[in-house]
Amino acid sequence: MKKLLDVEKIRIGYYADNQLNSVHRSSLLVPVLPNSEVSISFLNHFLIKRQNQSVGCKITAIDKAGARLGSRLTIIDEPRVYTMYLQRDFNQDAASFLVEFYSSVNIFIPFPAVMVNHRTQNAISSVHSFNRVLADVFEDDDINGTHVQETAIDMAHDPNLSTFFVLSAGPYNLQSPITLRLSTRDSELSHTLNVNIPRFTQQVFELKHIVPTWSNLQGTLFIDQPDQKLFYGRLFVGQIAKDGSFVGNHSYYDSSHVEGEYWDNNNPSFRTYPIINELDTLIRFYPIMSPSELEILVIFNDASGLQLAKSSSMKLTSPGNNNFEIDVKKTAFDNGVDIQSLNSFTVQAWPAIGNTPTRINHQVVYGRSALETSINTSLQNYNIFHSKSKPRTSWGQLVNSEEFETWLTITNDGNAAEFESLDINFYDESGYLATESINVSFQSAKVVNVRDMMKRLNLVSKSQFVWYEFEATNSFMTAISLFLHIESGNCAGEHNF
Repeated sequence: MKKLLDVEKIRIGYYADNQLNSVHRSSLLVPVLPNSEVSISFLNHFLIKRQNQSVGCKITAIDKAGARLGSRLTIIDEPRVYTMYLQRDFNQDAASFLVEFYSSVNIFIPFPAVMVNHRTQNAISSVHSFNRVLADVFEDDDINGTHVQETAIDMAHDPNLSTFFVLSAGPYNLQSPITLRLSTRDSELSHTLNVNIPRFTQQVFELKHIVPTWSNLQGTLFIDQPDQKLFYGRLFVGQIAKDGSFVGNHSYYDSSHVEGEYWDNNNPSFRTYPIINELDTLIRFYPIMSPSELEILVIFNDASGLQLAKSSSMKLTSPGNNNFEIDVKKTAFDNGVDIQSLNSFTVQAWPAIGNTPTRINHQVVYGRSALETSINTSLQNYNIFHSKSKPRTSWGQLVNSEEFETWLTITNDGNAAEFESLDINFYDESGYLATESINVSFQSAKVVNVRDMMKRLNLVSKSQFVWYEFEATNSFMTAISLFLHIESGNCAGEHNF
């Protein structure tokens, strides 16, 4: 784990000297998982954002023993979406794919802005790149200097669903025990299993098969994966249905035993999220922040950003054994809110004593009576450095399919002005499609039904994935895209890059 304050120093350093410790390679390891076809999709932000035309994408297919099956290079030089169906177009027999981007000029960020999509019969699971093979021992020193457990794992209690996680091996075979720990209000449980995973491959585990007695318990699940040289690996975690459909996201750091992850003051952290009328909405907090006692509440807003009501505050102590879930619409109703007027909600957190932890992580959950999307995200804080002279570019993926209802949502946490005006540009594999102009009031959300928008603008695209992109001088504009499989009700989604 790299401390957020160290990440901030690097960002600030780039503004002073944009060639300092330049980055010329980024990578991700893409797992092939049962009952699914896997693809990657990305917008050529190298060109659109930084005018960089010297980028190549190398894809290496790897077999189940960790041997290379073959590699292919694609030049990334057009202002469009690139979608690569890995099994179909590269190797049907691969167990995983190593995706690497190379550039002769600085690409700044070693994590590629790529979405990994697993298509199953009744769902699509979409998650941004969540692991990478490190470039050298110096990056290994930076990234793996602080070892922490992985967490932010939702445990499925529906008998028709089960919790899974995917453990990946980096450049070396992974032969080591891993330890699972479940912290409940009443007990601390642990279970150890030995793994033998060839390099550059992965193994899927279902919790109900490993520790069946845990499936009915409420608590915080931690996974202590071994140190792996030259590899940075979040876990891919989620829920799987009996028909093999699954939806997942990435795990997150357990910072509850990491000192020094605090801002210099106790300014509250916050984030506004959209309400989708067709979907249930939940927030889940786990006690995984740097040692702290946080007060957390939810503010309910209308479309103009006007506060309708707020919940009572809840305490979260890290480390600790208290986690909680908030049903947003039910809590709003219980606080006298007319649900028809509810447009968004703002989560606020502040320390009861001391300074505010830099990372206040949680899950925002959307769903409808089937597989839910649990998006791992963190609250924002005005202590975060943002350029006052350069606009911030945000972009992300949308699903373009008659089988799915797709929403693009944008929220405004940046200032108390009347509204923020944005021009949202849309791209597919052929290039630029159209621009949609919107206004978003402070602490409110703009929800765009993508199918309705494309019909209104007379847009026709044969691409499975359409991407959006916008620039804002307000650095606290954020987006979430959500995809609902109409027939099954399975839901997926992800936040913007």
